[in-house]
Amino acid sequence: MHPLPPLRPTLLALALPAVLLAAAACGDGPDPVPTPTPTPDYGQFGPAPKLGGNILKVYPEHGTTVSQAATRSPNPANPGGICAEVSFDGTPQYGQWFRMAVDGVEVTDKLTWVIPTREAPKNGRVCYAPPEGLTPGRHEAALVVQDPLNPNAQVKQAVGWAFMVAE
Repeated sequence: MHPLPPLRPTLLALALPAVLLAAAACGDGPDPVPTPTPTPDYGQFGPAPKLGGNILKVYPEHGTTVSQAATRSPNPANPGGICAEVSFDGTPQYGQWFRMAVDGVEVTDKLTWVIPTREAPKNGRVCYAPPEGLTPGRHEAALVVQDPLNPNAQVKQAVGWAFMVAE
């Protein structure tokens, strides 16, 4: 193999301006300083839940503050507390597909359902309200939609949210 011949200074001197001119014509230049993508500040509540599908709305809404009285349910016919409006689309056993946890404790067996009709309901409202209400402070709730006949089935939908309770 033969070594490459040495570059002649005149050839390099002629080629360099042409290369620089071509680079300038293409708009190439130094890369701009990258600016970091700002991460959203969700505060103490984290990102808002994605609603839709079977879980349409949640109450108290994510990131809001409610009174302690609003977390009680003095009227069982019109329950309050931690609630969700839901759709029974694709859930043949209706309310049995929904499980709720509050502050990491499952409360499914303490839920109150409001369903407008017994004949093939399309929507309903589910609520959890302990008699004494929730203590003041930050609370988290989660609602999961899953086949009750197959506990190993994939979760159809899960929504978590956080809110504050004031005195």
